[in-house]
Amino acid sequence: MKRKSWLLCSIICLITFGINLKIFSQERVEEIIGEDKPISTPFCSAAIGWTLPFSEMGNRYDPFMNIDANLGWKTKKNWLFITEFGFGFGMDNVKIKDEILKDIMTRDVQPFIISDGGSDAGVVAYNRNISFIGKAGKLIPFSKKHPNSGLMIIGGGGWLQHQIIYQATLEKAPQLEGDYAYGYDRQMRGFMLSGFIGYMHMSKKNFLNFYAGIEFNQAWTKMTRNYQFDLKSGDNKLYQDRMLTLKFGWMFPFFGRDTDKVYYY
Repeated sequence: MKRKSWLLCSIICLITFGINLKIFSQERVEEIIGEDKPISTPFCSAAIGWTLPFSEMGNRYDPFMNIDANLGWKTKKNWLFITEFGFGFGMDNVKIKDEILKDIMTRDVQPFIISDGGSDAGVVAYNRNISFIGKAGKLIPFSKKHPNSGLMIIGGGGWLQHQIIYQATLEKAPQLEGDYAYGYDRQMRGFMLSGFIGYMHMSKKNFLNFYAGIEFNQAWTKMTRNYQFDLKSGDNKLYQDRMLTLKFGWMFPFFGRDTDKVYYY
């Protein structure tokens, strides 16, 4: 009986060892050997950024976050062509909220918007940015061993819209809802130029593809609303909005590389 038990345990151990050896061998197979080559591939990417606004935008907003979605193409000669949709938002970061809403706020030491229940509506204000940009640029490798990674320089132009969003966090504030909100939102729209410099990495492993760097945007915008309640009129001036953004993005190439040599151990 003991001999049978020992034989059964031996068989189980051998099977387990064989399975582990096979798994280990498969893991070794994934080690790719050979020169990395320049590739041509379409890709999509998602990026997050922290933006410091300047000029007129800096007068209105404190720093805010950005989220971008991109579609692009990288050629074998390392030219980059990208279309980008951007969305920016802050957290109660509007500097001029009290100035714009002064006519509908209380005259207390700490003024507030009166709700439909007669108390503080707890109104916060934040920016909302939307942009669409076409970009082109160049990837400059630092080493021949890594021809798909290196200095990333791109530029382009497109369209920007930004405005103020008001939100009552405690109780309803009818004076800032529906069409009334348009009279306080300072919606701006116009042409924007964009430039980016940073590092781009494309790995032999498809999941390790990213870029990081600094982006500078310059926009020329005009107000889209014909009337703002606090101004008692519209505003036809052309404003300059500037933004400096620290950005990190993750890339997803659609096509892989040419087959490399694989060694078994």
